[in-house]
Amino acid sequence: MNADRRLEVLNHELKQVRKGLGVHQVGLPASAGPVLRELAGVRADDPPGAVRDKLIAAVRALVERLPQGRRALARAVFGLDNPTNAAYTTRLADYGQTADRDVRTIQRRADEVVYLVAELACAQATGDGGDPGVPWHTKRLQVRLVLRGAEVEVFETRRIVSHQPGLTDVRHAISVGLAGREAGPVDLAALGIDEISGGEVRSPVMASADRVAFTLRPPHPLQPGDEHDFFFRVRTGEIAPFYCCTPEFECERFTLNIRFEPKRRPSGVWLIDGEFSKEVADPTPARRPLRLDDTGEVRAEFTNLRPARSYGIGWEPAP
Repeated sequence: MNADRRLEVLNHELKQVRKGLGVHQVGLPASAGPVLRELAGVRADDPPGAVRDKLIAAVRALVERLPQGRRALARAVFGLDNPTNAAYTTRLADYGQTADRDVRTIQRRADEVVYLVAELACAQATGDGGDPGVPWHTKRLQVRLVLRGAEVEVFETRRIVSHQPGLTDVRHAISVGLAGREAGPVDLAALGIDEISGGEVRSPVMASADRVAFTLRPPHPLQPGDEHDFFFRVRTGEIAPFYCCTPEFECERFTLNIRFEPKRRPSGVWLIDGEFSKEVADPTPARRPLRLDDTGEVRAEFTNLRPARSYGIGWEPAP
């Protein structure tokens, strides 16, 4: 079975699991499909109780890997938290009231959540994200973002760990969501990427409409296990109301400080924790609110960031 077909089959099997009482339905051990049973580590000689435990554990673990804004809906979809033994449609209706969304919207998002869980399961089974050929990873990333009217400065200190001998080029990228920018390429000269210490910035290019890729070159080749710090600054115009790290490779720790002007403090600030990058700007998911301190700063820290997920802070600009 190829990867696309496997994903399609698992998506269908998970939709069967969500029916009725979800993972607590009486017929779960017998009705769970072969792909899900394989992913959960079910063996042919496992008794029904063991099968149920393995399936519930597998679904719960996958749900906990979803972005924070998706987890509550996913738990309702699969009936993981269902003290009243509510049926599937009742669980969705109850969630819709809490999220202030109509049932049709919740049903559509429920289908999306099931598909995302299937994607995670298939990626985990094939070992995506664990490629031993990864050239380096980030041990510590510290970012300070300063907003001054129409000007923005980003100060980034990144400590990387080399995985290969003779590492000379560290490919890096940043997403530049410029507020109010019309479609078209970002002006790289106006963007302003300046190395301050630890090496030099080379060959900036547009990797997508709003993603700038460039190479950080250390002063000498790095060997496996070597750690090295890069410190650089990015200057640009006003940005979209969020800032995120979306690592390509593993990132052990990310600390983000944002300072707002006293006269332009946002009306709301929230945490973006492990979301899919295309959903970062989506106002729909419920997110944990953050508070500014008396100086207009807000801080967030993340550990063990997963590749291709976004972590950071979003805000609602002041009127």
